[in-house]
Amino acid sequence: MTLKTQSFKQEFKELTYPHMKLLYNVAMKYTANPFDAEDIVQETYLTAYNKFHQLREKSKCKPWLLKILRNNFLKSYQKKKKIQNLPETDYLETIKTTLAQNDIEDLIIKAAKSKAIHTAIDKLPGKYKEVLLLYYMNDQLYKEIASALDIPIGTVMSRLTRGREHLKTILLKQIKHEQNNIVDINFRKKS
Repeated sequence: MTLKTQSFKQEFKELTYPHMKLLYNVAMKYTANPFDAEDIVQETYLTAYNKFHQLREKSKCKPWLLKILRNNFLKSYQKKKKIQNLPETDYLETIKTTLAQNDIEDLIIKAAKSKAIHTAIDKLPGKYKEVLLLYYMNDQLYKEIASALDIPIGTVMSRLTRGREHLKTILLKQIKHEQNNIVDINFRKKS
């Protein structure tokens, strides 16, 4: 291995590895599946390594990686057209551990709220979904989102506003629908 190759690899590691957790979290938000998220992050790092020479400004490494991640997700999503869920065994293990620690009624209420929000987010158009996820789930600034998605800051702000409005509308429709289909179940024992 030549000195130039070692230097190249070292620089790549120093610039890209600190963003691995963020990329994985974003990939999880995109795919809702840890296996697919890992695959997309791996593809992202492979692409980034092969195209590292194209990164002109080292300070813009994070948005550059996020853009590659997004493109890889869109490619894989178009191939599959359907997001896969976690295997049933993973859900069962999670349920076993959480049931042992929490009251069942509280757990059901939390799960219903979380499911409603995730369902609503999944119904959003992609351009709103990705901005909301980057802003709220990954705590990114407007400028970082704009750079990652290669759109103007004003577009980020308007998509964020419209995304919130769409999300609110979807959640309100879900609540209205659920109120029409409520079955009252009391899990507490009668004394």
